[in-house]
Amino acid sequence: MSLSAPPLLPSRSPLRMTLGELFDPKTNSLNAIRLILACLVVVSHSWVIGGHGDEPSLGGRTLGAWSVLGFFGISGYLITRSRFNGQPASRFFRARFLRIFPGFLVALIMVAFVFAPLSVALGSAGSFVPAEALTYILRNFLLYPPFISQAGIGSTLAEGEIWNGALWSLFWEGCCYLGIGIVGIAATRARRNVLTAAVFLAATGASLAAHAGLVPPSELTMAPPLIAAFTGGALLYLNAKRITVVPALAVSLALLLASILTGTAAVLAPLPFALVVFVVGAVLPLRKIGAKRDLSYGVYIYGVPVQNLLEVWLPALSLPACLLLAFAGILPLALASYICVEAPAMRLKGRRRSSPRPLPVPA
Repeated sequence: MSLSAPPLLPSRSPLRMTLGELFDPKTNSLNAIRLILACLVVVSHSWVIGGHGDEPSLGGRTLGAWSVLGFFGISGYLITRSRFNGQPASRFFRARFLRIFPGFLVALIMVAFVFAPLSVALGSAGSFVPAEALTYILRNFLLYPPFISQAGIGSTLAEGEIWNGALWSLFWEGCCYLGIGIVGIAATRARRNVLTAAVFLAATGASLAAHAGLVPPSELTMAPPLIAAFTGGALLYLNAKRITVVPALAVSLALLLASILTGTAAVLAPLPFALVVFVVGAVLPLRKIGAKRDLSYGVYIYGVPVQNLLEVWLPALSLPACLLLAFAGILPLALASYICVEAPAMRLKGRRRSSPRPLPVPA
């Protein structure tokens, strides 16, 4: 008597598919999405750095700010997944440090002792001060901490300009890593959702207070939307088996539209935008982009320095020419950063996991 194969079970209807079922940790396009977002940050900054006017904006958020929200949302999901996959806290913190800090430190040194003096050689009216290059590294060493970070080096740039202003978000990315790591230690599985939701609501409330003018604008008021996006992504992971994609996507798109029409994107957009970006990254057929060499972090950390140097050297360029030459300089640096710094540092983590490597990012 021959045995026949059992009939295949019917697959779940797409209308009932959950986020956990949609997302394949081994095959997705999130690396491509991160690279696109990093490039959009460069594009957004080109308006101001090149003197072409204000950055394009939507719903009260610039193109660069939207991109950073997307970064934090993706990071929230993947970092939380990494934290709660059973690995010890020490391994988690070590992996996160090795992913974010070596590339950041080399970028600091490059700005201090390569970009800043080169700007003087290329035509900056200012002067390079080696002592200020050293303080630039020391004061920014902790991922550009608010209020004590140093924006410039001598007078190598015009007054008020910042050598690498995009990196302000890395401090808050590091804080989110630390926070989710502590949640994994201090909270039971049942309480992780509650604690993460509480932080999300607190960040949303702080964003609302800043939007309503109840607190004066400062470096601190820029952080709550990013924290809301990260914790929103974390909530998506913690509830991935219960979130049905189609209705959640419909609600998210409606909230995004409302945030754009009312100019309240900083308040309403973080969680729905995180879901939309994550779903797009799960379904787009761009899986080969960044699979071997993820350049998104390098594009982010070298974008503004290259743009500043270009503005000093060729100040009269048109916007398209600025972008073309900027990416011609940024992409080789991003590739060198990945090959020479980021990849060797990640190998120190030990055995590779099968899940995608969560990346920091960026503003």
